[in-house]
Amino acid sequence: MISCELLAPAGSFEALKAAVLSGANAVYLGGNLFNARASANNFDDQELEEAINYCHLRKVKVFVTVNILVGDVEFKELDKFVRKLNKFGTDGVIIQDIGVAMYIKSIAPNLPLHASTQLTVYDKYGAEFLKNIGFKRIVLARELSKEVIADICKNVDVEIEIFVHGAMCVCYSGQCLMSSMIGGRSGNRGKCAQPCRLNYKAGNKSGYLLSLKDMCLIKHLKDIENIGVKSLKIEGRMKGSEYVGTVVSIYRKYLDNEKQVTDEDYKKLEKIFYRGGFSNGYYTGKKGADMFCHTKPDNPYLKQDEKYEQFDNYKKTDISLEFAGRVNDCIKLIATDEYGNQCDYISTDVIQKARSSSTSADRIKEQLSKLGDTVFKIKDIKIDIDNDAFIPVSEINLARRSIIEMLERKIILSKKRIDNGESYNIESVRENQGFDFSVSVWDKKQLEIARNANCKKIYVPLEIGDFKDDEIVILPRISPKDIDETVKNLPVKNVLVRNIGQFEIAKRYNKDIHIDFTMNVFNKYTYKFFEEYSVKSITLSSELTIRQITDIYGVVPTESIIYGRLPLMVTENCMLKTSSGCTQGGFIEDRTGEKFLIKCLADCRNEIYNSKPIVMSDKLIDIENCGISYGRISFTDESPSECIEILNCYKNKLPITKDFTRGKFYKGV
Repeated sequence: MISCELLAPAGSFEALKAAVLSGANAVYLGGNLFNARASANNFDDQELEEAINYCHLRKVKVFVTVNILVGDVEFKELDKFVRKLNKFGTDGVIIQDIGVAMYIKSIAPNLPLHASTQLTVYDKYGAEFLKNIGFKRIVLARELSKEVIADICKNVDVEIEIFVHGAMCVCYSGQCLMSSMIGGRSGNRGKCAQPCRLNYKAGNKSGYLLSLKDMCLIKHLKDIENIGVKSLKIEGRMKGSEYVGTVVSIYRKYLDNEKQVTDEDYKKLEKIFYRGGFSNGYYTGKKGADMFCHTKPDNPYLKQDEKYEQFDNYKKTDISLEFAGRVNDCIKLIATDEYGNQCDYISTDVIQKARSSSTSADRIKEQLSKLGDTVFKIKDIKIDIDNDAFIPVSEINLARRSIIEMLERKIILSKKRIDNGESYNIESVRENQGFDFSVSVWDKKQLEIARNANCKKIYVPLEIGDFKDDEIVILPRISPKDIDETVKNLPVKNVLVRNIGQFEIAKRYNKDIHIDFTMNVFNKYTYKFFEEYSVKSITLSSELTIRQITDIYGVVPTESIIYGRLPLMVTENCMLKTSSGCTQGGFIEDRTGEKFLIKCLADCRNEIYNSKPIVMSDKLIDIENCGISYGRISFTDESPSECIEILNCYKNKLPITKDFTRGKFYKGV
């Protein structure tokens, strides 16, 4: 038997029941607010409590998703929601926003924190940092190989959860801005429009070039347990009960028996949801075209022809009963479950002496054993009665029903928590630090222009290797294996960190840390968290409006990107190599003719950039008034002459005539 937790999705109460009855050890679900699947059915407050009670009675844990970025004006509502979750006895909350995590840690200190895959943890450094600030469990990025997962499990004493089945995003979770920037629906806010499932063109090839096949790791379960993974997560909160029941029951079968997976069961998994077949994801260390479904399946969602297997006895709790019946005394029944919960029942009527035949111990035992579809099963029954006692069957049944109801209530109440958390308020002082420009570059020619323009703050990519003391080194979006030594040996002090693992490394080596927008600082609580680490600057989330930016301030200078093509995705697979062939950069074109720039990174990773740059040169009064200290001009594929022209427009607050976007500065999120 494989001991890993089997964690199932529940987008509805029907799916939750299917997960429980088909063998899940835990389920994850969302309320009506603050979750990354806003279009799922989800659960209102009453349904949430009912769902948690239903699961707890069946020895199943419930983890609730609070896995979006949360705006400052939403924290009052978040406070109410989290306090309810805590009272209901939620077994853990899954979180993307570090500010939200710190808020929950204050108001509900006994509510376990799980780091969502949206936090983009892909190495031991990120896992170590999150463990140290209070996370009990970390859901790793889907892009990791067996060796990397094993390294994290070995080096960090924290529960590790990985996805083993279901849909995969082509972009690292938590790093995707494509739906937000081109469609106005933010994945970081739970409203992803799934642009990666649409048709694109690269070179002479067109198709669903960003659409990955689903992951299936059912043939690797023992291997996954051996490397130290705690929980196996099935994706699918948007899918129905047939899908959940089928997938969970088949995984349960092979977790319990460790047999070789049959072709029949594998085909059942394919049939319930087909996206061009399965891949092993990134677990085996292989990536490439085989992971993609470039042609859209005719029927991606099919119901099973047969019912999925249910493990009716799997979730039942053992109980012991002690029955005492004395003539002229009340019935006394004691129930004790396997966890030590105990209830006592005493009847209102007294037992009469038998006029003819008495009630036998076997008859009482028979009636007490009729637990039907309750969540209990009998471990043993002790009967102590007078030989001449007569007890009506109806009285025995009433005692059984009453003690079961009492025990159910006691189990449910044992999981509840008292709301004893303190309110979490932060005080910030706005320091008038003035406004200036920062510039980030792609190549040495752009760097020379930035230096000649006397830009006060210059970001230089690590791979350029030519740094002045006061310049800031841009660390890679996804760190290479040698990132620890690289940061340690950097000849300059300042680094732009782009994920939580890099933050931990830079902190260890006493670097001057600048936070990039990829760290998703979306509210004053996340800002305050990093401020307390004495970072040198914080580039705010590119999904914030000017109104929201105005509310985030303190001692540490803030920054926003006010010019440039935003990177919409960072992918582990090369979009060009897997479609039209390796070209060392290029474009991918959508169905409307928009062309998205692709930059090739180390290890065949890609960054996909927006087709239009953000332009705010003619709106600098608004930018300056929102209180940020720096407006970043981010160059990508601009020529030297274009760079000079753009810098001139910003310095003189002149409009730029090229096709552009305002980003999210004037839009809602």
